[in-house]
Amino acid sequence: PSQECQVIEAARQLQRFGVRGVSSDCGFLIAYQDAVRERLEVPVFLSSLLQVPLVAASVTGPIGVVVASSAGVNERVLALAGVRETSRIVVRGMEDQPHFTESILEQGGTLDSDRIERETVSAVKQMVAKHPDMGAVVLECSLLPPYSRAVQDATGLPVFDYITMIDYFQAGTHRTRYRGFY
Repeated sequence: PSQECQVIEAARQLQRFGVRGVSSDCGFLIAYQDAVRERLEVPVFLSSLLQVPLVAASVTGPIGVVVASSAGVNERVLALAGVRETSRIVVRGMEDQPHFTESILEQGGTLDSDRIERETVSAVKQMVAKHPDMGAVVLECSLLPPYSRAVQDATGLPVFDYITMIDYFQAGTHRTRYRGFY
């Protein structure tokens, strides 16, 4: 079966287990978002890129999108995520960061988390230096959320990743009774 069929079947199995929503950690699964959503009865949010239109609607200035490899992100991919206006989107790949490339893209050995954090912060700071009016950052790559706080601390910008996406949808699908005062 095709990769799309495998993703759909995996999502259907999760639905049969009783989940209230289906997510993924890889932003590039946006390619299957519509196909999976159309075949499930629960919300589907397969890509952190789905947050880009919401973030763009809420801040002024460019939106930085940090991806594992910038070669995989183009207007078509952004359109699949609902991004209609790409002029404010600044894509920054991590493929030029030595340790990220060696340990993640080339799967070559041990990952030094402190080093990846430094590379991630450096890459985002370079992006912000080129676009000082940047309004927010979206980390597409599923390996980058551990560094969201460091990026936020270094830039002062709101930072979104697949964890923020899952938290958002979980809040909508698992409401708790309100306790307190308005």
